[in-house]
Amino acid sequence: MAKTVGIIAEYNPFHNGHYYHLQKAKQEAEADFCVAVISGNFTQRGETSIVNKWAKAYMAICGGADLVIELPTLYSVSSAENFAEGAIKIFDSLGIVNTLSFGIEAKDLATLNNIANVVYQEPKEYVTMLNHELNKGVSFPKARENALMMYLNDIKRYANVLNGSNNILAIEYLKAIKKLKSPLKPVGIKREKV
Repeated sequence: MAKTVGIIAEYNPFHNGHYYHLQKAKQEAEADFCVAVISGNFTQRGETSIVNKWAKAYMAICGGADLVIELPTLYSVSSAENFAEGAIKIFDSLGIVNTLSFGIEAKDLATLNNIANVVYQEPKEYVTMLNHELNKGVSFPKARENALMMYLNDIKRYANVLNGSNNILAIEYLKAIKKLKSPLKPVGIKREKV
């Protein structure tokens, strides 16, 4: 049976790092095919893309994707949580994607998965710590980072993990997989300078 890896991206524009990720994802997943779900004419931050969706799709195909599907604008301009969940729903609905690959800055996927478990399950102790941090007047991202480090009780391992944009998205992908009970197997690809 053929294996298919899924990639969620903006490709605004497609560059050597994207090419590296696409090739490495196919290799790591031992995939025969690659499906890319990419944002259309708008980015996750709500800005207009540098290149239009047709050019992005063409670049993805030239870079090794076998099928490109547009992430609806409702998801593509939304929060990282909605961006991730929308794309995972698309992969699940296809019924042909076995693996989800994404870039990470973290040392390992287990670190991100531990965080995803906490933000998905929201244990009472963690929520109390988060509220305590928020009551100090700290921004939500910083309060969440502080609460996670306290809850997970390993500052060395979890410090600065939430500073990486790829890590933040990876956590949301992992959380969406849990929430939707998706059969997708996650594969994190360490970002490399290429």
